[in-house]
Amino acid sequence: MNKYIIIILLTLSFLLFSLKEENNLKVSFLDIGQGDSILVSVNDLNILIDGGPNNLLLHELGEGLPWHERKIDYLVISHYHADHFVGFIELINKYEIGEVLVTDHRPDDFLYHVFMNKLKEYNYTVTVVNQGDRFQISEGVYFDIILADCIHEDYNDNSIVLKFKYYNTKILFTGDLTSVQEKTILNKDLGSEILKVGHHGSRWSSSKEFLEAIQPKVCIIQSGRDNSFGHPHKEAVERLEGIGCEIYNTQFNNTITLTSDGNEYWVDF
Repeated sequence: MNKYIIIILLTLSFLLFSLKEENNLKVSFLDIGQGDSILVSVNDLNILIDGGPNNLLLHELGEGLPWHERKIDYLVISHYHADHFVGFIELINKYEIGEVLVTDHRPDDFLYHVFMNKLKEYNYTVTVVNQGDRFQISEGVYFDIILADCIHEDYNDNSIVLKFKYYNTKILFTGDLTSVQEKTILNKDLGSEILKVGHHGSRWSSSKEFLEAIQPKVCIIQSGRDNSFGHPHKEAVERLEGIGCEIYNTQFNNTITLTSDGNEYWVDF
């Protein structure tokens, strides 16, 4: 075969493979220290779930997105603890934001008001989500709001629980939900191959009953190196091991990236 034809065929194969890769779901559990921040990229959309405690978020987004990509289509705040949303305050200065998804919890504290004033500065408003809401991205690709309380004194129990479905791949994001509130959604469709472990691997989350309802194959913990909380706690890790999932932790693995073609998925660091 003519060597030029071989080169052309190899080039076309590479381009087709690259295009396929670009169309995959990519979920990056960002290494932002003691906090949560997850970037979901799918169908030319960027969904950012939580923003971590500081501006490390901007560095991680710079690594995870092309230099020219400056839009977050959905910005989700699971709840108003500083380690989940403070990074968004500076992010709003740098990126264009589509919808801001929140619960109806409106705490009267300093950081909440700083964040709301920043949104107002750029004429952004919030969309309050409710249990049962579905955000359809395309056929076979959507995310459901499993829980979105706003009445609890403990901010953690107001966490949005979000289930993302990309064809046959399902991911459950749990914020900092405690086992007290986990019990209230055991009757929901929680089954997911991938679990973002609740509350950084706290002993007060990821109950045995909750994990049995999810049946995750991969469990990802976001916790900071040498954090003062001792996350993840031994009891939580033992429960995760008991369910038989592969456990990854940003504290040891840095940013963790999960990729799916809709049927199979793989994890990279």
